[in-house]
Amino acid sequence: MDRTTLRTRGLLALATATVIAFGVGACSSDKNDSAGESGQAGPVNMEFWGWAGYEKIVDQWNASHPNTKITFKKIPSGPKGGYTQISNAITAGKGPCLAQIEYQNIPSMLVKNSVMDITQYASDSMDKYVPSAVSASSVGGKIYGVPVDVGPMVLFYRKDLFAKYGISKPPATWAEYKADAERVTAADPSVKFGTVLGDAGSLASFTLQTGQSWYSTKGDSWTVSIDNPGTRKVASYWQGLKDQGLVAKTGSAWDPQFDKASEAGKVLTFVGAAWAAGGLKSDLKDLAGKWRVAPMPTWEAGDGKSTSSGGSATSVMTGCKTPKEAVQFADFLSSDPQAVKTGIEGGLYPASKAGQEDPSLTGGDPYFGGQKVGDVYKASAAQVPSTWTNGPTFQQVETDFTGAIGQGTLPDAVTKVQASTVAAIKKLGLSVTNG
Repeated sequence: MDRTTLRTRGLLALATATVIAFGVGACSSDKNDSAGESGQAGPVNMEFWGWAGYEKIVDQWNASHPNTKITFKKIPSGPKGGYTQISNAITAGKGPCLAQIEYQNIPSMLVKNSVMDITQYASDSMDKYVPSAVSASSVGGKIYGVPVDVGPMVLFYRKDLFAKYGISKPPATWAEYKADAERVTAADPSVKFGTVLGDAGSLASFTLQTGQSWYSTKGDSWTVSIDNPGTRKVASYWQGLKDQGLVAKTGSAWDPQFDKASEAGKVLTFVGAAWAAGGLKSDLKDLAGKWRVAPMPTWEAGDGKSTSSGGSATSVMTGCKTPKEAVQFADFLSSDPQAVKTGIEGGLYPASKAGQEDPSLTGGDPYFGGQKVGDVYKASAAQVPSTWTNGPTFQQVETDFTGAIGQGTLPDAVTKVQASTVAAIKKLGLSVTNG
């Protein structure tokens, strides 16, 4: 998995989001809004656009399906212009039949009438995938993508440094996390227990763990509730850690500053999704055997709640004349044992239930000292609240949070982005209220 893919998965990609329809005013019901019968005779040729390393899987499909050829086109990741490229191509009548769409972007692509309703072709196979991923790929009970991967979050920690600073076990709660951070800082102010929460994606994921959501709908109207008690709780907690100097200012598995600090023994943990293990393995090879994985700390002892970050679906795009065949390929990519294994090798954690039992995930991982980290990932994926609703202006939220966090505190950013998001949804011509 390349560095761009790692960063992309770290955005506001909430694999377990329960996406709710936002009214007929926003979703077209014309012939482009649902998939019709393909009715194409003879060989089928389809383009598939995305930025993940799907080339080998496409080759596997083409080798076993000579009458249905897929051509994969590598495009920039969604936040770097991929979605715009897809939408412009569809408008020009030159769009692909299939595209990689991150879960949180399905509502915005639906607003643009860029994705097809594939329920009639995909519904019978959805039981192959974890329910949270199916919800994340759906809007208003209709399916708009076949789930590919999910991002259950965990605590990555340095076992050797825990021993050095007298920490006997990973923190089970956020209160214990803070106490451990205070212990480390007292011993050596130059060493940090963890890394700061510094972007919209992390704030959204941590809010999900509290069981609250940034959006809800009623009829044709959106309600924006970014500034809710759960978000406030998260923002205040992490701002406090930052103000007390208990966490590093930047960094996680793909950040050069984090890599440098890790190599120097200056950071003990970070909270990240399962896919972040790829960043450790690629950037910190010399630290193999020193890292371990633990469940994400919880707000209340014993409640077991986790969260997720990352993941995408394979969607059939508006204008595709062979939707049935497109869904067949999408299902192959996500559930064929060899295709799933190839995806795992590329750094994906599968949405497929069977895929999570792949031997490469259930056995001991040498990088993590032989620990069966797949068990931790799987348990996390099963403990994510199904209370989240994605909104229609993801890129705006990400951009506005980045700017606001750079200018003030996390709680201040929450207030600012609440207001800017309501304004942005109004500009789309949608009904919206403050939560």
